[in-house]
This record gives sequence, C-alpha cells and structure tokens, in this order.
Amino acid sequence: MELFSRLATRPVYNTRAVVLRTGVPADTFRAWERRYGVPSPARTKGNQRLYSDRDIAIITWLRDQTRAGVTISQAVELFKSRDHTDGGTTTRIPSISVPGTVPAMNDHNGLSRYALQLADALVAYDARSASRLLEEALAIVPVEDVCLNILQPALDEIGHRWQRSEILVSGEHFATSFASRTLGSLYNLSRPEEGRGPIVATCLEGELHEIGLLMTSLFLSRRGFRVVYLGSNLPVGDLVQTIEELRPPIVLVSASTPEAAVNLARSSGEIKATPKANGMQGYAPEIGFGGKIFTDMPFLQEGVDGIFCGRAADEAVEIVARLLDQEPQSAGRA
Repeated sequence: MELFSRLATRPVYNTRAVVLRTGVPADTFRAWERRYGVPSPARTKGNQRLYSDRDIAIITWLRDQTRAGVTISQAVELFKSRDHTDGGTTTRIPSISVPGTVPAMNDHNGLSRYALQLADALVAYDARSASRLLEEALAIVPVEDVCLNILQPALDEIGHRWQRSEILVSGEHFATSFASRTLGSLYNLSRPEEGRGPIVATCLEGELHEIGLLMTSLFLSRRGFRVVYLGSNLPVGDLVQTIEELRPPIVLVSASTPEAAVNLARSSGEIKATPKANGMQGYAPEIGFGGKIFTDMPFLQEGVDGIFCGRAADEAVEIVARLLDQEPQSAGRA
C-alpha cells in the first residue's frame, strides 16, 4: 500500500464531497465508521465530519472490494491486516496490476510503471484490464495524477510505438478512443454544470484531437469552474453564436496540427470581434489556446489573438484560474 501512504491526511472534504467523489452513500460509510472504525474523519468545532484524501481512498477501496463480492467485514479485516506497518504509521494498499505484468516500481511517485502497463493493455485491445487498472489507480491517487502520470504517458508511449511501426494505426485509434471515453466519463461525473464561469471549450472545424482539451476541461471542472464542453470539429460560426448566447469570460481552443493552428489564428480575431460588432458593447471573450503544435512550433503562437495556456492541462488550469480571478466571481459549488 505504498502509494496509499502518500495521500494527504489533512481534513478538507465535507460529507457531500465524499459522496460525489466515491459514489458511496453517506449512510454507508458512516456505518462503516461506527462499526469498524474506518474511515476515521476529523471533526469541526461544530462536530461536522471532515475527510482527507486518505479517507476518500479508504472508502473507495472498500467500495471496490464489496463490489467484487467481498463482505464489508472481510474487506475491513483485509485492509487492517495490510495496514499498520512501522508501528501503524504507514498504510499500504495492494499494487495496481494487469494480468501478465509485474507490480509497479517506485518511480515518478510510483506511477510510471502503471503507464507502461496501461499502454501494454491498450495495444493488446484489452479494455477490461485497462479499465481495471485505472479504477484501482483512481482509488489511491487523485484524478489529476492519474491523468497526467498514467493516462497521458501511456498515450505518448503508444504514439511512439506507432511511429516506430511496432503497432498498427488501429491500436493507436483504440487507445485514443478508450482515453476519450474515460475522460468523458470522469468529466460528466465532475459536475461541470456548476461553478464559476462559464468556460467554453472546443476544437475548431478540422481539428479532431481533443484529449488534451478534454483533460483540461475535467481539471477545471474539478477545480470548481463551470465548463461548457463543445467537443471537436466545431465550425467557427457555431462557436460565435454560442459565445453570444452564453457570454463566457474565456473560450479555450486546442489545435494539434499546423493547419489547425493556422485556422485558429485566422478565426481568433473573428471570435473576439463578432460579439461587439453585433451590438454587445463592452464584451469580448478572452481566448485561451494550447496544443502540442504550439510547443513544437512556438512561432505559431504569435498568430493567435489570445493567451497561450502552456504545455499541459495542469498548467492551463492555473493560467485560466488566474485570468478568471480578474473577472467578477459568481456563486461557486456548494
């Protein structure tokens, strides 16, 4: 359970947040607490429970054991038998594994080996093992770590294998489709319809690669922003109409090819100017843009009337958050 021991123990989540993150009803994990002593949340001065990342991981792990047919008492006993090493100060959780692979090594927070396992599962068209691996990873580390340190590196590895002609393009397409479905599910569960914003996110017509933008949208939603995700291959005229209807303070657009980057540069002025031209005085959305092509060919950034949001989803989130801090704040999530 070496990864589990690294999770934060600071109590920050209320009961509702735990329910949303784990899918376990509050009455259920409160009953576990009363009967078995796990989890063990802190209490506020008003006697309200507050849970840590470690508590959430415990609840998620127990949930998965019971779904697999283990009784809750057996699951708790198993958890406690693997807990309390080094005098009870270190908690261990079973390592993530895929049939036919070896346990993870302790490199890059212990997640790099998992990325290779995921890549191996996906190039073998083994969605079941890939899903199980990610489910177990999500039980012990935050969504952002899973995306940045397992899912994205796995896709990069698969891309390298395809470039070396080690796998068919069908294998690369299968992996991309799996990643899109996974990120889409996580995004839908993150309550993107609530929070500050809205932030509109899309890829313009001709751009079909949306993994990075979808990951950024997921992170923003989990950060407490309302995100309206429009997907890929969107005509600029449709985007402008959506902007005029929603009036978002910022629009996020991604490009992965030189052609898509040039199209974005050509369209960025129209996106920002059309609302004002149509009588919406005093309003012009900011454009945040990104994509691998802008890091590989940075001179393409100069043609876009907008703000470059960095090389990775976590960096983009920080940039967008700073931009929106300059905007009037609306009610956030409960």
